[in-house]
Amino acid sequence: MALVNVPIAVSLFRQFTVSDAEYAEHFGAFIGGYFGSIFSLVALVLLFATLRSQIHSAAQQNFETKYFELIKMHRDNVAEIGMDGGSGRRLFVLLLRELRSALEIVRKVVNESGQQLTQWDLLHISYYCLFYGVGPNSSRMLRASLSSFDRTLIEAIVERLDIKETKEWVNTERNLGYRAFEGHQSRLGHYYRHLYQMVMYVHEAEPSLDIDKERSVKTIRAQLSTHEQALLLINSLTPIGRNWWANGLITKYGLVKNIPRDFFNVTADFDISGLFDPGYFEWEEKAKEMPNIGPWQRPSGSSAPVN
Repeated sequence: MALVNVPIAVSLFRQFTVSDAEYAEHFGAFIGGYFGSIFSLVALVLLFATLRSQIHSAAQQNFETKYFELIKMHRDNVAEIGMDGGSGRRLFVLLLRELRSALEIVRKVVNESGQQLTQWDLLHISYYCLFYGVGPNSSRMLRASLSSFDRTLIEAIVERLDIKETKEWVNTERNLGYRAFEGHQSRLGHYYRHLYQMVMYVHEAEPSLDIDKERSVKTIRAQLSTHEQALLLINSLTPIGRNWWANGLITKYGLVKNIPRDFFNVTADFDISGLFDPGYFEWEEKAKEMPNIGPWQRPSGSSAPVN
């Protein structure tokens, strides 16, 4: 910009000689005012850039501070969650046992009624039985939440779960250490709301921030045990957890990719093979990396006999 105006300054300079003090004075005032304005503009631009950088740094720091606070809160939530049979991550092992019992009972009642339900309907009903439980108030909420199903069928399931013999059988069979089907709404509701909030906090972070979202959610996933991930998947497959799929969180961030192969029994539990694209699970990645070595193969040069 200054170079463009050099000819103007030269033209003015030619209008006077060194001995012409008046012209020299005007020329000096022109130069001072002209370049002073440029320097002021440059200083203003630099000030704006500095303020913008400070605002960006503050936003980045605020994100990281809250992010780690959310992770700490999640750890505290897991540590505090518990019942007589267990606490912390151990509780999720028991919850999956109870869910499998509920699924077995629901499947029996459905077969006895002669109705045909999909595996996702069976999972939906069974998870709600785990979540709400049965009892004076729990049964009412359970019936209301399953109002889309046949009323007679749901009533038969509630009655079967509420029988003393059923609960004793489940406690013995699954070694729960607590009374089955009493409901876990207060525990799981709070747990999943906070977990969802934590993942969405990363997912909705401003693009202008220097955040590797997949890596940040990977850190969150590292906090989840295998059974936590398994129950999260089941939760997400029911209407109560549909937002996990609606926002693409399960697939985009691989939130349940650490579930081992055959963790769910296709016959007794359900088949999840059609839910994910090939290569989603961690065990698939490892299977590609491992060479095809059988017990009949030996390292090259070994003279040991093959048993």
